[in-house]
Amino acid sequence: MMAFKVLLPLLGAAPVTADGALTAPERIAAAKAAGFRVQGANIFNECDATADMISFERQDLNGDGVDEIVVADGGACYGAAGAMFVVLRKVDTVWQPVLTARGIMSPLPARHDGWRDIEIGGPGFGKIPVARWNGARYVY
Repeated sequence: MMAFKVLLPLLGAAPVTADGALTAPERIAAAKAAGFRVQGANIFNECDATADMISFERQDLNGDGVDEIVVADGGACYGAAGAMFVVLRKVDTVWQPVLTARGIMSPLPARHDGWRDIEIGGPGFGKIPVARWNGARYVY
């Protein structure tokens, strides 16, 4: 299960670290691509509140050696799920969302078209949905 990391301040970090953390400009670009509103160094969620639980993680979900970016946020804005995430894929030079969901992302070992299936979990979900790659994006 993807851990939520608090990355504050969002623009005060050094360039890519040994652990693969995103640089400040990469985080801003990823937040915008994921649909967050960005104003200066501030990132706002869909409730127009500061996304103070936002995290950014590199993951190679399709095994091609090129990382996708997972942007995740948590809090009351996301209802009973308490969290949301967006998987971004770089197409040419532009980050594009290929999965947006409320809940917590857990990549699974199973694959479709080379892309790992993604379990979408959280409190009160009952049957946990699994998103599968359809050749262009994830569907569930």
